[in-house]
Amino acid sequence: MPTVVSPYHIGGLRIAHTVLKPAVVDFIEFATKSGNIDLQMEEITVQEDSKLAGLTLDECGIGRELGIIIVAIKKPTGDMRFNPTFRTTIKAGDTLIALGEISKLKILEDMAGVKR
Repeated sequence: MPTVVSPYHIGGLRIAHTVLKPAVVDFIEFATKSGNIDLQMEEITVQEDSKLAGLTLDECGIGRELGIIIVAIKKPTGDMRFNPTFRTTIKAGDTLIALGEISKLKILEDMAGVKR
């Protein structure tokens, strides 16, 4: 199903957030700006043959070893689980919404079985 994008709606929300929540806007810009910052937000879909499938976030060491924050997990059904705990099990077909250094996100993509 196509998504309709309204620049007026997006602009209005941006102005409101800038006034009401400036630190949040600063963080989002910092985390998503593709400039000299080595930090990025990415969506990574876990493939069937992935090393991650069946492991918890703690067991796979995404946060501890790679320093990546999993912000949310989108299930194949479309359900979104925000701020998953370390006990959350990763399943094939899940899409990880991850925040981290670009080089570390590439490692996570490899772990997830993403083909480039």
